[in-house]
Amino acid sequence: EWVTPLINSRECAYTVCDEKGIAKCGIEMAYLDGAIDFPKPQSCHLYPIRVVKLGEHEALNYHRWPICDPACILGKKEQVTVHQFLKGPLVRRYGSKWYKGLEEIYKHWKKQ
Repeated sequence: EWVTPLINSRECAYTVCDEKGIAKCGIEMAYLDGAIDFPKPQSCHLYPIRVVKLGEHEALNYHRWPICDPACILGKKEQVTVHQFLKGPLVRRYGSKWYKGLEEIYKHWKKQ
């Protein structure tokens, strides 16, 4: 499986921190600055969701680890779910129609 290299089994080798100490993707920053003409890989864009092939289907699994704790705390405070936070990457991978279906499923699930 193709994955980005990690430094000491921790953060991605392409991680850079901004002036506030917030970890960001160096590939994405270079793309947004116009220094490169390709966006970061979809697997990175979707993180912390990991895609696993199951025959003809794909399973989307949430990868939980301590480096994401600050984002999870903020998401809980702001009431933003992982799928809402990753709307752009999910639409990039699966399309708007798929994402609308996900939103409907989430609304139904939340009512229960």
